[in-house]
Amino acid sequence: MIVRGLGGAYQDAMTAAIYRPFTATTGIEVVVQPATAAQVRAMVEAKRVSMDVIDLVDVSLFSLDNIGALEEIDYASMSFSNPDDLQPTVRRRNMAGNLYFSTVLAYNTEVFRPDAHPHNWAEFWSMTNFPGARTLADQKAGAAELEFALLADGVPRNKLYPIDIDRAFASLDKIKRGVVKWWDTGAVSAELLERKEAVVGGIWNGRAQALIDKGAPLAIEWNEAKRQVQYWGIVKGAPNAANAQKFIDFALQPKVQGELTRYIAYGPTNKKAFDFVRDADRRKLPSLPEHFAQSFEQDAEWWLSNLSGVGRRWQSWILSR
Repeated sequence: MIVRGLGGAYQDAMTAAIYRPFTATTGIEVVVQPATAAQVRAMVEAKRVSMDVIDLVDVSLFSLDNIGALEEIDYASMSFSNPDDLQPTVRRRNMAGNLYFSTVLAYNTEVFRPDAHPHNWAEFWSMTNFPGARTLADQKAGAAELEFALLADGVPRNKLYPIDIDRAFASLDKIKRGVVKWWDTGAVSAELLERKEAVVGGIWNGRAQALIDKGAPLAIEWNEAKRQVQYWGIVKGAPNAANAQKFIDFALQPKVQGELTRYIAYGPTNKKAFDFVRDADRRKLPSLPEHFAQSFEQDAEWWLSNLSGVGRRWQSWILSR
């Protein structure tokens, strides 16, 4: 069975927690192959599919689903997992949520005391009360942080969508001078905080946690974190579709998802997985119930419909003074 891999620490974690145990349990070999969403689309359109399972972020997989590039997930035949244990929003007809990651507010503990750091995006936006260089995601990283701009402007978490784009950019105007760099990759966001070029930023929780685990003077504020979902999907016309179904069934089970958290700080989508998470890892995870209650889930379907329009607006805005 061939699965789309991401490389790096993520792939190492998947190999240790999922790929090798799956092969040991079923005898089915897992071959990891890099591919972009565009390459998968080309395979399907050419009817020359050489991949079975894809592991992609929500917006990218939704775009493939919209063109009919995914097989239906056979939840009814699952034997390793109980589909009813999945978070309801990630159990979809043609895809199943693999894990949660979040964009969080991370801050330097040598600059801000634990009791006097920005606790929300309104405080992050306050250059007077919390001075220092900031960093936030560029549109090139996937999506501009319009939701954080709206939260900073007083919009409640449950009223963010559909996004008021004009209001979001008006709010971004207020923080623009304080952003030392709009990061375009997770590596860049981590470097800015590690080198203290920025003392507070909105970055992916896994990147922040990796620095914290290495002893960097950083901490995470989970309030108003933005959750996103990484999904499993089966490519339409997959040469090993039956094995792909079995693989997803295996990967979604609580024990396997709990094991993954030993290697990387991403949250389970199976609600029973926390029975298998070590105490030392629980507070690192976006889907810990306490963190889940404080955060919100990005509306990937809204972004899929508006990504190009926001991108054009962003390019004009980022180049303006």
